[in-house]
Amino acid sequence: MLNDIIEDLFKIYLASIDSYNSKIYQIQNEKYTIIDKAMLSIYLFVKIIEDRNEKNDEVAESLHNYILKQIIYSETGNLAFEISDKSKTELYHEILENLILEKFEYKNRIIKKLKYSYTMLKLNKYTELLMFLEEIAEYLIFKKMYLRGNKEITLYIENAEEKFIKEIENLEKNDYFYKEKSEIIKSILNDKFDGSEYGNLIKVALNLKDVYRYSQITTQLPENVLFHQYTVTLISILLAEYSNRELNENIDIYKIITKSLFHDFTEYKGTEIITQFKNYNEITKKMFAEIEKNDEQELKNKIGEDLYNIICNYKKEAEGYISELVDKMLGIMKLCVEVEYLGNYTF
Repeated sequence: MLNDIIEDLFKIYLASIDSYNSKIYQIQNEKYTIIDKAMLSIYLFVKIIEDRNEKNDEVAESLHNYILKQIIYSETGNLAFEISDKSKTELYHEILENLILEKFEYKNRIIKKLKYSYTMLKLNKYTELLMFLEEIAEYLIFKKMYLRGNKEITLYIENAEEKFIKEIENLEKNDYFYKEKSEIIKSILNDKFDGSEYGNLIKVALNLKDVYRYSQITTQLPENVLFHQYTVTLISILLAEYSNRELNENIDIYKIITKSLFHDFTEYKGTEIITQFKNYNEITKKMFAEIEKNDEQELKNKIGEDLYNIICNYKKEAEGYISELVDKMLGIMKLCVEVEYLGNYTF
């Protein structure tokens, strides 16, 4: 049984690597992937949910499905497109859900124990919020591309801002997330987003996109911290569900998702240092512990107390134990991929 689980872990990790190659707006974009956009959307979503203290089964199911479906891009590429006729949103959602289910049926045939438990969900206020946040995330990605000198993206940015103006005009006050949606759009249009907690959260996440793991070692497949947090989250979900299903455990899926998503958030300044160096002796252990503690405190001021508490309490409870275990296992799997598959004996 253990060998089957280990084999499944490798298959999921490799599928995750493949999916991470799928780009958005490929003509203008060589750097950012669909999973990058999804991760920004997820972080904004979790912040809204935590600020509202609104953790329920529907939230967990919607977030669970959204995270899982990013893994199918190794087979499908980008499935996102803009729906001009909003009355067709439910039909689009239904077609897309059926396609995703079909892909997961195939994936579940080639893994033995850690099954993808994607379920058909009706369009609800939480999935709609994630769709809205994808628009925001995509816009923020392209804004950063523009700041880095990509002038080809200018027209997209202008079109997106025009779209946001129409969206805020048409946003109904009885929309369940009216307050959050209007606040985000208005702050973008008034050029105040960067100084907000939402803006700081996105800055940290985008920094993690540019912080690479194993920074002292040459890799054949570079792996950034944002992608790593996605993979840890995905595999932690599958292990937790296996434990609940087969071992009668009671792992909280929403809790394990949030712990996994934020477990390396303190590395946003580029302090991703390989463990052997951190643990070289008592002096280095103390030094890096102090650095991480200071970065955690700075994060509290940037992203708010609710998300800060997730970071500080990451290792606690069964959910933290599983997530940390997955984090360590991924390091070993990365070693096997680099050395055994790619012949990178330096690694």
